[in-house]
Amino acid sequence: MLKDKKIIQSFVWYKDKRYFVSTIERDSSADLGPRRYNETIVWEWAENKNRGEMLTQESDSQGSIKMHNEICLKLYNNGVVNEN
Repeated sequence: MLKDKKIIQSFVWYKDKRYFVSTIERDSSADLGPRRYNETIVWEWAENKNRGEMLTQESDSQGSIKMHNEICLKLYNNGVVNEN
């Protein structure tokens, strides 16, 4: 089992909100699929607690920086990751 590896971390501001976006490479616990994968997690930033509520968790086996940047752009433009 390998240690988690930081890939990229960002802070994004949208109006009066701040978000923390972190992408890491980690081991998979699934029996099938890739052994390592990239996971991006978004938290709303709470100044008094650092990380506030976790808003979303996305994963892929490749292209993690592209996915990370797309999430940051959505937050920057709209303040949300997934529009419903």
